[in-house]
Amino acid sequence: MWMNAADAVVLTSTHEGSPNAVKEALACNVPVVSVDVGDVRDRLSGIEGCFIAEPTPEDLAAKLAIVFEGSGRVEAREKLAELSLGSVADRLQDVYQVVTGPR
Repeated sequence: MWMNAADAVVLTSTHEGSPNAVKEALACNVPVVSVDVGDVRDRLSGIEGCFIAEPTPEDLAAKLAIVFEGSGRVEAREKLAELSLGSVADRLQDVYQVVTGPR
């Protein structure tokens, strides 16, 4: 509910793997401005209205200003389909089949 009410999400963490806040924002089509940490660059790749910023207040503010000049929501939910429960379960099953060999 709160994520849907946001105009943008800004991530300034210096140590992350795959930040849930970014994935949740994208699932809600909320624009993201983030420093280049973890897999965020891959998550934001190709999504118009989302930006990777230098870890400085000036660049973060500049990128956020661009977001606020834009149309609001982004088209990001489709990109997260690869992280759906079914998709992850299928890939995990494939790994187990490779590890255990043919039956």
